[in-house]
Amino acid sequence: MQVIEIKPENLIETAAPLKNEFNLLISVSGVDKLEYYELVYHFYSTKTHKKLILKTKLSKTNPEIESLSGLYSAANWHERETYDMFGINFLNHPDMRRILLPCDWKGHPLRKNYVNNDERLCWNER
Repeated sequence: MQVIEIKPENLIETAAPLKNEFNLLISVSGVDKLEYYELVYHFYSTKTHKKLILKTKLSKTNPEIESLSGLYSAANWHERETYDMFGINFLNHPDMRRILLPCDWKGHPLRKNYVNNDERLCWNER
């Protein structure tokens, strides 16, 4: 499996030519590394059965990157989940809103500085 680190501004120009071989986007994952956010894209080729990982680092002050939803339809859900959990904004995404948590939820739970001040009970506490 090959891992490639890229600059955020090079995501589209890197991913577009890869689509011919790596036709599936398996996942988009965020990682809070304290000083920056890391985005990890997992791709798979159904032709050659190869895997490829693209990694990029995003600023904590303005975590945003272009959406891959125009190239890979699976990016739509994965980017929304990453937005929901980490607060990373995917520019030009067709429906950038929360997908797992309620629309009025405050914060992003997978950030290391997240504090849950929600008054609601969890399902198993009811």
